[in-house]
Amino acid sequence: MNQGIRRAFYSFATISAGISLAACSSSDTASNSTSSTAEAPGSTSSSDATGVSGTASVFAAASLTNVAEDLAAAFNEENPDAQLEFNFAGSSALVRQISEGAPSDLFISADIANMDDALALPEFSGATSQVIATNKLVLVTADGNPGEISELSDVSDSLVAICAPEVPCGTITHEALDYANIELSTSSEEANVADVATKISTGAVDAGFVYQTDAQSLAKTQDNTVIELEGIDANEYPMALTTSGEDNEVAKAFAEFLTSDRAKEILASYGFGTN
Repeated sequence: MNQGIRRAFYSFATISAGISLAACSSSDTASNSTSSTAEAPGSTSSSDATGVSGTASVFAAASLTNVAEDLAAAFNEENPDAQLEFNFAGSSALVRQISEGAPSDLFISADIANMDDALALPEFSGATSQVIATNKLVLVTADGNPGEISELSDVSDSLVAICAPEVPCGTITHEALDYANIELSTSSEEANVADVATKISTGAVDAGFVYQTDAQSLAKTQDNTVIELEGIDANEYPMALTTSGEDNEVAKAFAEFLTSDRAKEILASYGFGTN
């Protein structure tokens, strides 16, 4: 089984029975990657292999980056010969990549709007989507709250990281700001929520708008202040198989796994809402 990082038209993080993770850039044409390898829990030798085998390409919203390893490891417990190649980016960027011919078997969006755009593509002819999780946008300060931000109105004069408006986290950020009638005097616009979280974790900004799941991850190593936002709803994470995915046993098996109780437990442990 190939344990390496697949280098094709786009850059992927490969997760298989022996997990190999690459740190992928959020841009559409990422090229730099690093990898590390660890044995997945419950993996077996090929002679004892069960379940499906082969490779599937999963295009997933950047906010799923942290949870993907655990989801793949749990999937590999029953499918040790299955290999998942993840491409993480903003949902709108993923839709654009697929429309431009990037090979994808399964798409997981961070909102319904971008999934609707995807389903209109010929690559999803006849496909339907299914929601697997929800997430909520929050405002998170840098470690120690150097900007002394205690409520949303405090960000008007602070350096704040936000997502680009075409990606879900950016759309929701503007909804929250419009609802509160707040304008940002200084902001750093990022390609996706993972980049915003990086700006927060490094102290490059006073605060940033990220998901509840990102806030939970940051809190493991930092003392961040989290501010709930009014006037917005939790966004839903739908998934859909492409036409190639409909013929890919690994993609279909992973999509089914994502609706299982085990997958819901893992998603919930990272702060996602599940049905």
